[in-house]
Amino acid sequence: MFVLAHLVAGLLIGLIFWKVSGDRRAVAVGAVGGVLSDVIDKPLGHIFLKGSVDYGRIYFHGLVVLLVLLILGLALWRYRGAILGIVLAAGIFSHQIMDGMWRHPVEWYWPFLGPYPKHHYTDYFWNSFWREVSEPSEWLLFIAAGIILGLFYRRELGGFCTRVLVAPLRRLIRAVAARFTAPHCER
Repeated sequence: MFVLAHLVAGLLIGLIFWKVSGDRRAVAVGAVGGVLSDVIDKPLGHIFLKGSVDYGRIYFHGLVVLLVLLILGLALWRYRGAILGIVLAAGIFSHQIMDGMWRHPVEWYWPFLGPYPKHHYTDYFWNSFWREVSEPSEWLLFIAAGIILGLFYRRELGGFCTRVLVAPLRRLIRAVAARFTAPHCER
């Protein structure tokens, strides 16, 4: 799965937890949780473990780390009343689901099904970069993430949000609506 898809999923999870708990920090923590697995595992697997595993779905793509973080999040919520640990775990879980980790049981259930299988990638980061920038859905998700963040932080951004995000979006919606609701002339 692509980075911005994970980011937008984390943002949406954070928005849900914000609405439930009233803690605005949940949005940022959800976004971090959505991308944290790749931020940690990709460099670790493809740089530091290149000679052995060379795989970017290791520790933070597994259920053991998720379970540990969820237990810590539940303890934090129980004893401090803070929901942010649960939000982080929910973001990481969404990442695992979007990556389809159930199709990779050795990695998802590690260490219970044995060691990680060895992989080999040539220029992993360079190839991943080009996959990201050439994927049209990533550009749409980039715009969606910008709109979500802009609307969420519109108070902090002031008029910038209205000028850059809301006004052009309104004009686009009006133009599309006018195009489809205008009477059609027959010749």
